[in-house]
Amino acid sequence: MATVTVDGIEYVPRAEIPELTDERLKLALGELVSIQYFREHHKAVAQAWNVLHALAPELAELSASDPRAAWQRIHGSED
Repeated sequence: MATVTVDGIEYVPRAEIPELTDERLKLALGELVSIQYFREHHKAVAQAWNVLHALAPELAELSASDPRAAWQRIHGSED
């Protein structure tokens, strides 16, 4: 992942998380309730991705293509 150092401070690009609207929140909460209600563990990963996509589409796409990069974007580098 690219980093930039300014005056000795390392800056790491972060995913932009769009403003949370009632519709996006309703969609995310609906998916989370579905996970709990239906108890279909084989679908939970896909449903969790739907929640992530509702809240932060760019981060969801990154997690689908490069889960490690998405992890590092949220939690920082493991290096």
